Amino acid sequence: MQNGHFINSLDPDSKKILGTKYPVFTESEYKRRIALLSDTISNLNLDKVVIYESIGSGSAVQYFTGWHTTQEALVDIVSGEKINLYVEHYNHLPMAEKLINNQTNLIWGERKLSQKIFPGIIQNLDSNSVIGVIGRLPYSYIEQLNEKNIQVIDIFSHYNKMRSIKSAEEVSWMKIAAALTDEGINNLVNNLEPGLSEHEMSQITQSGYLKHGGHKIINFFGITNMDNPDNCVPYQYTSNKTITKDDIITTEISSHFWNYPGQVLRSIGFKKLNPLYSELHAVGDEVFKNIFEILKDGTSIDEIHNISSKIEDGSFSIWDDLIHGYGGGYLDPVIGTKSRPASHYDNFVFKENMLVVIQPNVITNDHKAGIQTGELVHIQKDKAVRMHSFTQGYIQL
Repeated sequence: MQNGHFINSLDPDSKKILGTKYPVFTESEYKRRIALLSDTISNLNLDKVVIYESIGSGSAVQYFTGWHTTQEALVDIVSGEKINLYVEHYNHLPMAEKLINNQTNLIWGERKLSQKIFPGIIQNLDSNSVIGVIGRLPYSYIEQLNEKNIQVIDIFSHYNKMRSIKSAEEVSWMKIAAALTDEGINNLVNNLEPGLSEHEMSQITQSGYLKHGGHKIINFFGITNMDNPDNCVPYQYTSNKTITKDDIITTEISSHFWNYPGQVLRSIGFKKLNPLYSELHAVGDEVFKNIFEILKDGTSIDEIHNISSKIEDGSFSIWDDLIHGYGGGYLDPVIGTKSRPASHYDNFVFKENMLVVIQPNVITNDHKAGIQTGELVHIQKDKAVRMHSFTQGYIQL
């Protein structure tokens, strides 16, 4: 496929969003989110909620205000009142003005979030007060809370639940992210050749989506000789290792559109799979297919475990989580297999409008060989739907 194929295949509404200079959600979408948070404030009898973020530490600030945190940001929320957003750098305010919603007051943090802004936020609180916190407050903030004996409740789990169920607008943004991610792996496949290093592979992948408005979350690569493997998973950092015609390359690629991501996992090579890798891929692809076919509103974890037991039946295992929620962080549910458990959930069932990554990345028990197969899917009432269009299964060049 030529570069641009997946973007050009988007529906007209998605193309319109992608073509917007600075895309924002509707005010009704932000009101929906703030209403969810207001319910949490009421249910937990909170006096207020504080959100703290530094660059790369999350996207809760964006979720409620529209601002994508650059250096540091602090948010002060009292139910029924406008949100106060404090942005650290004065020269970032002009762009913040373009992105924030009408529910938010934008205020310069004066580069004194800890020394001046936060003391003002908690000034009228005392030992009878309770605040909810989203994000990892620095120690200097915690000291101030302790001095006033203010009760603090970590409400991240409540926020996680809000993010787990996507609105129609969010699904649209993630369709765009999926297409951008497809452009990345497609560009890699179109230009992959022996002699390229992992660094160059990452550059090629990014050049596939950057021109269309995508940004990097994950470009993970693993290179190993197919007939004498010594690596079962892609690594989180690229190296100067180069590929040969006898190698198999495992990939995990995720591009985002304004912090809403896609994700594809594929194995790529220059020759036909040998018997070991054929078996690994046969098991992984079958497990993916069978999970995909039963995923819908109401599917249980036990049903997933029953299907994934084929991995252990084949004397294989996995290193990655089998399924995880996505879009706004690494979300619930995070599910492993019976022999490789992940998080524990009581009576959990999948719900309509969850977006999850299915990734049965099967490996040998000696950790020397493994494959990558999977992608982001959208759970609907009676089925799951692919978010990606890129070719599934092993990619032979």
